[in-house]
Amino acid sequence: MKRFYSLGFLCVISLFSFASEDYSSLRQELNQMMELDQNTLHGKTDLNFETLRVKQANRIREIVSEYGWPTIDMVGKEASQAAWIIVQHADYDKAFQERMLKIMRPLALEGKINPANYTYLYDRTHRPQLYGTQGKCEGTDFIPFPIQDIGNIDNRRLEMKMTTAQAYWEMASERMCGRK
Repeated sequence: MKRFYSLGFLCVISLFSFASEDYSSLRQELNQMMELDQNTLHGKTDLNFETLRVKQANRIREIVSEYGWPTIDMVGKEASQAAWIIVQHADYDKAFQERMLKIMRPLALEGKINPANYTYLYDRTHRPQLYGTQGKCEGTDFIPFPIQDIGNIDNRRLEMKMTTAQAYWEMASERMCGRK
């Protein structure tokens, strides 16, 4: 009987190691996809970015269909971020981005993905935006694109564990617009 329990325990332990193994290879794949995305975007490969982003978005569709959204617990922060960046670059397919946003929102609220990833993708795909993450530089000032219900922007940002809009715009003015 003791041997039976030991065998059962080993089977349970091995199931966890196999699951971990699967996510390890998924993590590696997502990180490689991100590296290729960034290198191609910045002209460090001979690949066509338009072609690559379609191919990689299709792979994210497959991954989400098979595993669900790659959460931080599943694949780590960097690989979860990689999935978001690839979806963000799929601007040619707004319906796909909308489907991913629906999956991402509850995960963002639960802290299973970086909530800012959800907000950036939401604002990138909606006008007016909700979180004030998208805008342009006018001189050294970051000017956000139109914002829906601006009076409640900081409440929405707080829900997503973000700084105030003004703090973000100051940071964006320094980092993106060259303000000293």
